[in-house]
Amino acid sequence: MYGQNIVGKMYTGTEANQIYGPVAVSVSIPTSTLGDLLKLNGAYIMFRIENGNLTILDSQRTVIYPGNVTIKDTDVFRFFSVSLVSKLISDGGSASTSVEIRNNNILTITNGTYTLEYSILCPPFCP
Repeated sequence: MYGQNIVGKMYTGTEANQIYGPVAVSVSIPTSTLGDLLKLNGAYIMFRIENGNLTILDSQRTVIYPGNVTIKDTDVFRFFSVSLVSKLISDGGSASTSVEIRNNNILTITNGTYTLEYSILCPPFCP
């Protein structure tokens, strides 16, 4: 359990490219949709890209995007603090947010000129 610990770290896009390498896979979601999903959630939100498809879970590992996906308990997602994702989309100011896979299967989220990383894997570490 991570309580109210902040999970994630914001970088500029340039910093993220230098640290995590180029984007290999990118899936866009309207920022307004992501913002609405953040309001449904608790302290954390989880992301996964599998076969080019984005799935988002709430803190309880319930699918909140898209609505027609079934997951297994063993499916690994990466979670971030809702407060930090909110800050990313607020500071980024773009109408579209990209969830990305980079080198070594690192998942990042980019909005405008800002990128979020430093997520935690669930499982094994779930909120």
